Amino acid sequence: MRTAALIVAGGEGKRFGSPLPKQFLKLAGKEIFIRSVEIFRHSASISKIVLVMHPNWLEKAVKILSDLGLKDVEVVPGGSNRQRSVYNGLVALRKYNPEVVMIHDAARPLFDKGQIVEILGLIKRGTGVVVAEKLVDTLYFVENNYVIDIPDRTKLWKAQTPQCFIFEEILEAHTRAKEDSLNNATDDASLYMKYVGRIKLIDSNSPNFKITSPSDLHLAECYLKSVNQ
Repeated sequence: MRTAALIVAGGEGKRFGSPLPKQFLKLAGKEIFIRSVEIFRHSASISKIVLVMHPNWLEKAVKILSDLGLKDVEVVPGGSNRQRSVYNGLVALRKYNPEVVMIHDAARPLFDKGQIVEILGLIKRGTGVVVAEKLVDTLYFVENNYVIDIPDRTKLWKAQTPQCFIFEEILEAHTRAKEDSLNNATDDASLYMKYVGRIKLIDSNSPNFKITSPSDLHLAECYLKSVNQ
C-alpha cells in the first residue's frame, strides 16, 4: 500500500513559554519536528511525507529541512486550528495518490517506528487504527470541584498518534466536517467515527507522550540518553 505520513506542527507553542514554537526546540541535538520526520523517513513503508507548519514559521522549517538534505519533505501552511491544519495537509497529499495516511503530532518524537508495519497490517476500509495507551490512573467526573462519578478505567485509553486511515476515507471525513461547519475536533479519529467507520486501538510500545512543557522535554531528553539516541 502506498502510505504517506502527515506530520502536524501547526501550533505556535504558546503554552510552552518559549520564544520559539516547541517543535523547533532541540531534543538531544535535533529539532523536535525533525525527530518526528525522521521516524517516518527511516521507514521503508512510507513513500511521502508532508509536514504542516504554522505559516509564520514555514520558511524556517523549509530551511532546516533543506540544510539537512530533507528536501523531499513537502511543507504546507497550517490552518487556524489542528483540524484545519490536518485538512490542509490532506489536500496537499491528494496529488500523490496515497492509499493510506498516517497522521502524527510532531510533538510526539519518541514514537517507535517499529510499530508502523504492525499498524499497516491492521488497516482496512471502514476501520482506522490509532496508537493509544491504557489508562492506569483513576479519573473523576467533577462539578464545582466535587467528584460526581468515577468511570471504569479498564475501559479508558489515552489517544495518541499516529492515527492511520485509508486516505480517501479520512479526507472524506474532514471534508464533510468542513461542510458541516464542525471545526473543533481534537483528533482525527473522532471525525472518522462520526462520518466513516470504527476505530481499532493498538497499544503503544514506547513512551509516546506529547511534549507540551519543559518537564516533558526533560523527560524525553532523559529517555533518549538512556537508549543512546
